Amino acid sequence: MKFRFIVIALILFGFYAQSQVSKDYTVQAWVEVNKTSPSITIKWQKVITGVTSYNIFRKGKYETTWGIAKASIAGSDTMWVDKDVKLGQVYEYNIIKMNGTSSVGVTYILSGIEVPVVHSRGNVLVVVEKSLATSLSGDLDSYFMDLAADGWKVLSLQVNKTDSVKAVKREIKKLHKQYGGITSLILLGHVPVPYSGNFGKDNYYTVPPDGHPDHGGCWPTDAFYAIDYDQWADELTNTDGSRAENKNYPGDGKFDNIDLPGLVQYYTGRIDLSNLPAFTKNEVDLTKQYIKKAHDFRYKITQTVEKGVIDENFAASYGAFASTGWRNFSVMFGPKNIIEQDFFTTCRKENLLFGYGTGGGYYNSCGGIGTTDSFAKTKGAVFNMLFGSYFGDWDNANNILRAPLASAENGLTNAWSGRPWWQNHPMALGEPIGYGAMLTQNNKGNGQGLYSDNVFGNTVAIELMGDPTLRLHVIAPPTNVIATATSNNTKVNLIWTASTEQGIVGYYIYRSANPLSNNYPINAMPITGTTFIDITPYQGTNYYFIKAVKLTTSASGTYYNLSQGLNASISGIIGASAMINEVKKQLFSVYPNPAENTISLQFSDYPKSSTFQIFNSQGQLVKSVETKFNSHFRSESIFVSDLAPGLYFIKSAIGCIRFIKS
Repeated sequence: MKFRFIVIALILFGFYAQSQVSKDYTVQAWVEVNKTSPSITIKWQKVITGVTSYNIFRKGKYETTWGIAKASIAGSDTMWVDKDVKLGQVYEYNIIKMNGTSSVGVTYILSGIEVPVVHSRGNVLVVVEKSLATSLSGDLDSYFMDLAADGWKVLSLQVNKTDSVKAVKREIKKLHKQYGGITSLILLGHVPVPYSGNFGKDNYYTVPPDGHPDHGGCWPTDAFYAIDYDQWADELTNTDGSRAENKNYPGDGKFDNIDLPGLVQYYTGRIDLSNLPAFTKNEVDLTKQYIKKAHDFRYKITQTVEKGVIDENFAASYGAFASTGWRNFSVMFGPKNIIEQDFFTTCRKENLLFGYGTGGGYYNSCGGIGTTDSFAKTKGAVFNMLFGSYFGDWDNANNILRAPLASAENGLTNAWSGRPWWQNHPMALGEPIGYGAMLTQNNKGNGQGLYSDNVFGNTVAIELMGDPTLRLHVIAPPTNVIATATSNNTKVNLIWTASTEQGIVGYYIYRSANPLSNNYPINAMPITGTTFIDITPYQGTNYYFIKAVKLTTSASGTYYNLSQGLNASISGIIGASAMINEVKKQLFSVYPNPAENTISLQFSDYPKSSTFQIFNSQGQLVKSVETKFNSHFRSESIFVSDLAPGLYFIKSAIGCIRFIKS
């Protein structure tokens, strides 16, 4: 029974005899785009034997099925050109390598040409363990400001270590409802840890995710906080687990579910640096160190290289664990920038963006890679993926899954990636790592999902350690932002020093009456200079961010990318009151934003019938929709697939809101 899942993994691909390594079960692909005559060219490395064709599927970013194949290419070919594309649109490709009728490899690419900039990333809720929060003081304020400077509206909540997980979830749900939805959830400190699972006793999951019968029972399940479902089962007895925390009893507050009982709604990650005695610093100082590391990365103070390292110590026949590294790194950096060498030796030489390592392990070790002590002495990559026995169950002393976050350098995220494979490919087109984590969590297992998996897809053990809002590509922001009042305090003059980044298109200026909610720019198009006069500031205090924008090119396409915002504030301004505007904005929200085909308007109250008009950035009316509401209906869907990509304004009698058509 222990090997049941290995058999399942091999069935998912018709593994051919020549393949010996996990790389062979991927398509080592990358993209080149053409703006003048819009096209997306997918290229891949040539395979000498065992491939008869490539089937290529395409869908919209938010579509949930692949449909029929877009093309079928001969096995001897190494490229395919998609000319049926538009500037600014986002497409997702599924490239399947075939040997006859059997699938022998797969890779996914999120691609586009000059994809529009993302100004607002949504609400991020930071749940902080209370005793840690009291010791962080100004560090926490700085962390919140860094999140806001990346386009997030920051919400915070403090909880006790002794609170029940159900009580914590109730508070999260309250804020989700109050603020019109949460996009990302950050658990900072030893926030109460949910547990769930019946591994080893279940009729199908006869072994736990690492295959060891003594590691059954329940595993940590932070996804509990991100699923809008309250009927988690708590009825079974399972004492197979070697740790007391893994043992499960009826009514003990640990749950029985193995498959996630609903969709994960938030990009969820945990920054928990407690109980790591291998490091000389305590939890407070390690957390402060992490906040500084994240700041230095976001603002490009830390210089990184766009490469990935893979160190594989399992045979591919066990489930091609490392294929998740080969598959993702190829479309992030291109196959030539993947290094197949020793993990720590490679990471010591330069600050690699991504690293993958796998080998037999224990709670504080990964065979062939290193131990928790290794991370205490040196550094890994910025984003890490490790896989091995036991340490995917991370809530214990000196656990190696949490160890990279405590390193003095790099180590901003880590994931137990191998069962199942992780879907981090959207990071190459600007999505945060939490988006990839959520795709992985919501991908149905047993070969039934949108993305191929090996085993344990859509189960409770899929977790992200680290900040889920972090993105792959950072650009140097402007510096020295100064705000001064002019015209008898009725206008604000802004001046800054240009970004040192090559290829900057210009700058966006963001203004708000709330320092942690600067979500939309006040200039419709980026300005190329380094000065700006705000002629309509708010009355009182105005908070500003200045962000540089650049057309970023990756191995998956091109997209307009924003730097972190550099902030300035000024008080005593005589201008329009921000209060009315802020209230109106809270009456309704739009999602997804950006949107490709359809937007939904969600209302915080039951408004009367109203006409919603959509204007483009030039002030031209492009669409008008009449809506009717009742006590059971507080949302409206509007098709926007016919609109050109760009910035739009939705206006009605109850307010005005902006959205991006991608």
